[in-house]
Amino acid sequence: MRKPAVGRSGGETVRTMIITRRAAGLMALGALPALAQGEAMRIVAAFPPGAALDGVARLLADGASRGTVERLRGTAVVDNRPGANGNIAAAQVARAPADGRTLLLAIDTTFSLNPHLYANPGFDFARDLGPVAIAGTFPLALLVNPASGITDLAGLAAAARARPLLYASGGNGSPGHLAMEALRASLGLPPAAFEHVPFRGNAEALTALIAGQVGVGFLAVGGGADFVRDGRLRGLAVSGTRRMAMLPEAPTVAELGQPGFDVRFAFVLVAPRGLPAEVRRDWAGLVAAVMAQPAARERLEGWGVDPEAGGPAEAAAWIAAAGERWGRIARDTGMRVG
Repeated sequence: MRKPAVGRSGGETVRTMIITRRAAGLMALGALPALAQGEAMRIVAAFPPGAALDGVARLLADGASRGTVERLRGTAVVDNRPGANGNIAAAQVARAPADGRTLLLAIDTTFSLNPHLYANPGFDFARDLGPVAIAGTFPLALLVNPASGITDLAGLAAAARARPLLYASGGNGSPGHLAMEALRASLGLPPAAFEHVPFRGNAEALTALIAGQVGVGFLAVGGGADFVRDGRLRGLAVSGTRRMAMLPEAPTVAELGQPGFDVRFAFVLVAPRGLPAEVRRDWAGLVAAVMAQPAARERLEGWGVDPEAGGPAEAAAWIAAAGERWGRIARDTGMRVG
């Protein structure tokens, strides 16, 4: 049987269908900017204002508001939700729509350690959230109060062998807590060699160290470099793979006879699970663009943050590797919060 000829009206119908489908595709691609113009995009920061993580969140929000990535152009704000090692912020974002308007910036330990630290962190990373980008990494500085008499890493190990050495951190499960336990294991010291004194945040731990309430701490540098320069603290080492511009005289732990020692943490941008792939790519592109800006890099250096960026795959790999490492540390030390 011969197929009926398609007349003029039939051809127009086909062309109309094709145009309609293309328009629908373009509308889908343009959905995020339309939403952003009607309602501000929100970066939930898992730390209080003034912290380095808050500073990075504000750089990203500013980049979005300036249209660094055209399809994300629109008002963007930072919503600080500190507490419970990032659990409060993560639980809130986990309940948000996966439309690209609400994202979370947190330290990787919120996703890599907290499942081992808390019986119920309030969210399930694999079920509720998805990685978007790495937005900077940072090492810690091993700082001592000069009154402790400790002048180098060997002296710290000797002091810890002689009697339990009190050390400060920003809280149970904080980067400083993890870094010191990793150092203890690397030095071959027993668990009782170091006694953990958790404080409410890095700034409070730094204050206690300066006051001599504790002898040592593995802390985020920030303003701590000024205290090293004026002699109130002594910088023994840094935890990353290279020396820090803020503390050029402090060698890496690896340089001091612990080869392979590398403890760094990442600021990770995540979104509710189900975020469309193209929107995820846009946000990852924004992070990369901001990290490459000279003005942003200068500010990051002042916070002790390396302008390292990576997309969803790199962020997922970082979280997975950190989860294996810190999960093992948590099990070996009995680290637990609730």
